[in-house]
Amino acid sequence: MIIDCAIHPVLPDIEFNRAIGSPWNLLKLPTLYGDRYAAPFDQLSVSPEEAASPAAVAEVLERSGVDYAVLSPTTRGYWPNPQQAAAVASAANTMLYENWLTATESEGRFLGSIRIAMNDTDVALREIDRWADDDRFVQLVVPARALATYGEQRFFPIWRAAAERGLVVFVHDDLGTLVEPPPSQVGFPSFYAETHTIRPLSGITQLTSFIVAGVFERLPELRVVFGDVSVHAARSLAVRTDKDWQSDRLEVPWVVNAPTSYLERHVRFITQPEDEISPHSARSTGTIGGDTSSLVLFGSRHPYWDGVRAQDVFPAWTEPERQRALADNAAQFYPRLAARFSAEVSA
Repeated sequence: MIIDCAIHPVLPDIEFNRAIGSPWNLLKLPTLYGDRYAAPFDQLSVSPEEAASPAAVAEVLERSGVDYAVLSPTTRGYWPNPQQAAAVASAANTMLYENWLTATESEGRFLGSIRIAMNDTDVALREIDRWADDDRFVQLVVPARALATYGEQRFFPIWRAAAERGLVVFVHDDLGTLVEPPPSQVGFPSFYAETHTIRPLSGITQLTSFIVAGVFERLPELRVVFGDVSVHAARSLAVRTDKDWQSDRLEVPWVVNAPTSYLERHVRFITQPEDEISPHSARSTGTIGGDTSSLVLFGSRHPYWDGVRAQDVFPAWTEPERQRALADNAAQFYPRLAARFSAEVSA
């Protein structure tokens, strides 16, 4: 079995803007890829029309041998106006449901993500309630680049709702956004090559916030997937957090366990190119935070230029290790997938 946890359908601008509705659709949508650091080549590996077609995406999945695909359309990151943000999230969820999850081409293969407005918790909770009864929605999607770290108390009701509903939280770095803070702590880089290299930093910052603010300690059932952070990059900072925790734990007494200990239970990472750098780490015992093959979920990132095929990832790993990353980890980590497969076995 293959479970692709990172398919990013394109919502066509005209249709998406129409679904958002007045008055928020009076302005042109920001570019899908971001204006400030445009790549010197096509960002999509297929045409926008193919990326927006359930039939075309289903064909790609069929050729790749993918059994299930978790869809998380890109919606241009953080929207500063709360009402507009709510309209964007609602439109994206409706389009995903009507055009993708119920499409003939889905054949039960497509699984959905719930977009929410991160600047209005009450509205976000209502949007979760609107869709969460449909078990085809398996996760929430939130932007990695936001105006606050996700460990803050104002976001806690959202994470609690996700845990109670059996929804994974997927932290995704939408490239296009109406709010573009500096990509780094030292300001603005000069080149696309720089920004793409440091892209994982936003997700790593959010991971640190989840741990240090005690969100995982307060919500033992919460599961978080980072879509644009490699397990190696995240682990290096988590190890540093472990070291600081030894001396700074007086400030954060709610973090009762070493920070890296939360990775194995609460966190997974979508496949990244650097996962291949140290294939032996997948087979090592006693690896900090869990061994690599247990922390990685396969995600093709289709239709973006840096996407990967299941056939091409982890060539140096053993077949059991590859199977964990390609399907078993997702089947166990996503509560709604675990329930689905358990029901199928019982039937």
